[in-house]
Amino acid sequence: MYSRWFNVAVIVLWLSTMGWLVHEKVLPPLLVGEPPSYCTILEAQRCEPPVGWQMSFNGRKLGWALNTMRRLPGDLTEVHSHIHFDQLPIRDMTPGWLRAFIRLIEQPAGRLCMDTESTLVIDPLGRLSRFESSIRLDSAEEIIHLEGTVDGSQLELSVRSGDFSYTTESNLPPNALLGDSLSPQTQLPGLRIGQTWTVPSYSLFRPPKNPMEILEATVERIDRISYNGNTQNTYLVVYRTDPGMGLGGNRTVRGKLWVRRDGAVLKQQVMLFDSTMTFVRLSEDEALALQCNAKPRPLVADNPATSR
Repeated sequence: MYSRWFNVAVIVLWLSTMGWLVHEKVLPPLLVGEPPSYCTILEAQRCEPPVGWQMSFNGRKLGWALNTMRRLPGDLTEVHSHIHFDQLPIRDMTPGWLRAFIRLIEQPAGRLCMDTESTLVIDPLGRLSRFESSIRLDSAEEIIHLEGTVDGSQLELSVRSGDFSYTTESNLPPNALLGDSLSPQTQLPGLRIGQTWTVPSYSLFRPPKNPMEILEATVERIDRISYNGNTQNTYLVVYRTDPGMGLGGNRTVRGKLWVRRDGAVLKQQVMLFDSTMTFVRLSEDEALALQCNAKPRPLVADNPATSR
């Protein structure tokens, strides 16, 4: 039979363990609320007109972006993003070790036009069903095309560029919000300081055999920014590399979002190699005018080859 002090020690240990569990796993969701999901984001976007963005690269105006959403048969929802670069700074968007080579082959001006388009299809239960992303240069045919299908937590991803093609499968973290690293996010409703969630991010600028990167988003603080001539209180959301991927606690910042209290994203930054791409939200009238002038290609759901 165990002594009284042994029983007391066991009880203290149990209480300490349960205290840690409640403090680390149970209380945070209760105190800060559930993080954004496809359901809450789509609900906030349903009555939202097209959202346009002015885009700059290292402080220089470089083009525009446009986000639209539409309902599809079968109660599916399609979220589409079109990004247009008026002048693409090739050197700045290239890894450092390739820049010497780029100088030898680039055009004299060192710039060319580029369009990237990304589409997500969400099922009636608010789960990602499929997605695709592509790059076109100077309005020519696609030079890189990426597409994926999701079945539960299983992701099948394929990349195609000319005669090169590559297909891989991987597992998605539960309740993850997958997205294109370049496509601006229009809504993140219900934010609270301290919330965190997982963001699998795909990019056509990553190596073809490794286009995915797992990021962690954190609502860090209230940040005051100037927007349309007024000062706005916004939630600052920071995207960093996954904690399990860092060395010595050094986690790289991949992006930042400034989100108004009602959930509207006013500004977004994407870190691309040594450069910063910034998206600033346009007014509704500016976005509608942009939609009239933009000429996106047919969307994923209109392509029989990708519909399932």
